[in-house]
Amino acid sequence: MAEFIKAAPKSWHHRLIIPAIPKDGMPYTESFSLSADRKINYWEQLYLLTDPLQVKVEAYRAEGRIIAVISISGSVTVPCSRCLEPAGVAIEGELRYLFSLDKENSKKNEPDHETDADEELMMLDSWEDEIDLGPLVWEVLITLLPTAPLCSEECRGLCPKCGANLNNSSCTCTDEKGDPRFEVLKSLMQKEQHK
Repeated sequence: MAEFIKAAPKSWHHRLIIPAIPKDGMPYTESFSLSADRKINYWEQLYLLTDPLQVKVEAYRAEGRIIAVISISGSVTVPCSRCLEPAGVAIEGELRYLFSLDKENSKKNEPDHETDADEELMMLDSWEDEIDLGPLVWEVLITLLPTAPLCSEECRGLCPKCGANLNNSSCTCTDEKGDPRFEVLKSLMQKEQHK
């Protein structure tokens, strides 16, 4: 077993059954929860789901297509971007997916069909009667993961010299002016001024 999760876990095996979606355009809704037994590793940042992820799926048929809106809500714990202490962050959001069984219709440009420019039409084979939701829920989740979370707005971070957590105590580092790596340049400038 891998130490971290980098893709939708196999335990997120949940299917949207296509025949269950009414043909009259009425929405089909379903809710369920998913959990993760390990930390999620996304772009080398580690996230821990603190509660099961709440998932809501709303699907309906329109113009020969299936439109599925996947909404998720939950909370994750991730290291604070300033002090590295655990920071709890609530996540909530949704993505919309378009599916089609009709390959010919999908190639045509339908000016009266409302779509967002970033939506991609996913083709289903004619024999498919279900859609695997696991990878789609994963995609919604990773779009919501915070990139620079804070444990609090007042977080003072770490001392750049000694690494002390300035939220817990003050450090004894002196506040020298300037970067010691530029001392050579500083001495050259002083020589230039004395000429």
